[in-house]
Amino acid sequence: MSKLVKIFFSPSNTTKKVVDIVSDNFDFDDETCDLLNFNSAKEISQGDIAVVGMPVFAGRIPKTARQRLEKIKGNNTPAIAIVNYGNAHVSDALVELIDVLKENDFNVVAAASTVSHHSIFDGVAIGRPDASDVKKINEFAQKCLEKIESKEELASEIPGNRPYVDYKTLPFLVECDETLCAFCYDCVSACPEKAIPDDDPIDTDLDLCSRCTACISICPEDARSFAGDAFEAKKPEFENANSERKEPEFYL
Repeated sequence: MSKLVKIFFSPSNTTKKVVDIVSDNFDFDDETCDLLNFNSAKEISQGDIAVVGMPVFAGRIPKTARQRLEKIKGNNTPAIAIVNYGNAHVSDALVELIDVLKENDFNVVAAASTVSHHSIFDGVAIGRPDASDVKKINEFAQKCLEKIESKEELASEIPGNRPYVDYKTLPFLVECDETLCAFCYDCVSACPEKAIPDDDPIDTDLDLCSRCTACISICPEDARSFAGDAFEAKKPEFENANSERKEPEFYL
């Protein structure tokens, strides 16, 4: 019997939410590959269906997420490719995700770029995905079901460029307030870059850190946050520049 394989990298759980909305339209048993901690070789059966979600980091899918996704191979497995962004720019992320999936022998039948509350600049896309987004995502998922049943392939042209825009590391500091930290070490286990020392959750190696927000999102005490002059200067500028609502885009 076919199963649904959910594959995602979702440090702040927003991309996971979109993948779950799409997946709930499929009446199959499901399996989850959370690339925040799943870093193994895997092969997906031809009869299965993959829903693959990635966040957009400065116009690309995250480098670590890409490296982990490249270890997962399909067998002409039908796949739905989704990139999720914070109402700023998709740039080359969706075309990059589709390229990786095709290189790994997935048959991409549909694709989407969806909008969620921005994980770094919290004044952007507040409350997204909202009811309007969810309605559109569900309609898209139903069309995906029809395409998979009819064995149609992706026909739409996907926006983006090759070569892709260069990877960029944000210059923001990630700090931990020692007076709030409960030393639960959740941030240590959540960090995909191993940038937080096992014996010192207060510290962050900013040379390793990708600013993915996993440690900030998981902290039960809200002890971790972005900080520094560069972040404080960029926040109002970015939030003002990206205040106009963008809508999800779907490709079939």
